[in-house]
Amino acid sequence: MDIVEALRQMPPERKVFIFGIDEDEDLDWIMAVANYITLEFIKYSYDYNDPVYPLRHFLDNNDDSERMLQSRIVKYVLKYKKKELERAPNLPPYHKYSDIDMDNMEQKLKGYRFTEMNYFEHQNIHDLEIIKAIVEKRIVSSKKVSNQHFEEMFEQYDKMVEELMKWSLRSDHDMVFTSLALFTLEWKFAIETLYHIAWLMEDKGIKTIDQSTLILICGGVMIESQFGDSVITDSSMVMERLYVLDFLFDNKNKWPYKQSLIDLIKEILVIGVRFREAVETEDGEPYKEWFRKESTEEDWASFFRYYNIFSIWQKKEWTRKRIQNMRVLYDLIIRPKE
Repeated sequence: MDIVEALRQMPPERKVFIFGIDEDEDLDWIMAVANYITLEFIKYSYDYNDPVYPLRHFLDNNDDSERMLQSRIVKYVLKYKKKELERAPNLPPYHKYSDIDMDNMEQKLKGYRFTEMNYFEHQNIHDLEIIKAIVEKRIVSSKKVSNQHFEEMFEQYDKMVEELMKWSLRSDHDMVFTSLALFTLEWKFAIETLYHIAWLMEDKGIKTIDQSTLILICGGVMIESQFGDSVITDSSMVMERLYVLDFLFDNKNKWPYKQSLIDLIKEILVIGVRFREAVETEDGEPYKEWFRKESTEEDWASFFRYYNIFSIWQKKEWTRKRIQNMRVLYDLIIRPKE
């Protein structure tokens, strides 16, 4: 509710553009933006507090063969993360690909070190076939990933999410960990978002998708705000973006109306960055630091029981056309913007 109140205290011109005037405020949008920002603060707080361990902490059998296997997995993951950094060297430090590196002597002396979430994410990139196919850019080619294998990969992913849902019920910590895990997977790989668009394309007979709009919804973007801000960010509104997909990509809706929604989404993303990086308490402390110190894991778990991130997931059903649409969508996301 502090965040809701802060949103209402924004400069009038910006506030009216995003939420409307006081009597006609769009309360659904206010709450959606407040929830999105709250999740950002929880993610920051969790990452900050998540202890760092040497690689051997996570190994079941601390023998040479397992250590070598895990070392290969780490090198595999970092190989693809480095490629992303090379394409965008000015990524901010909180970006999804900011991660450990072994290029300097200090890191080599320390060895590989991970938080629980780091390790889980690295294992997913290596062990989940769909994630490997995405990062290796094989997903777009039927020669590299047959339709049958395509379905099998998504079935493996769906089973993993079902396990996370069961796991989330065990404790407050597990609720927070699994919710952030699914949030991060969807933020990075947009599986549920693209599946919904692929279904929409098939259902509505949509032949083409605007690449810029798609990247705004689930990619990395630079935004020039009409209110003077300029930010580089990722669209991490994982839950909220699902609300607008049907309107944005259905060809029955006229472009001027779509453009209005696109402009609104851009300003909300800018507001998210401003809250994360610039908003302070009355004492001049960054709000994210106040939030980190004053909130607890129990609070975060309570939020995720209300803000159910698992509601974005649906069990996948495939047709040949839907598979083809998914390949096209991943191609638009993976290849450089035209």
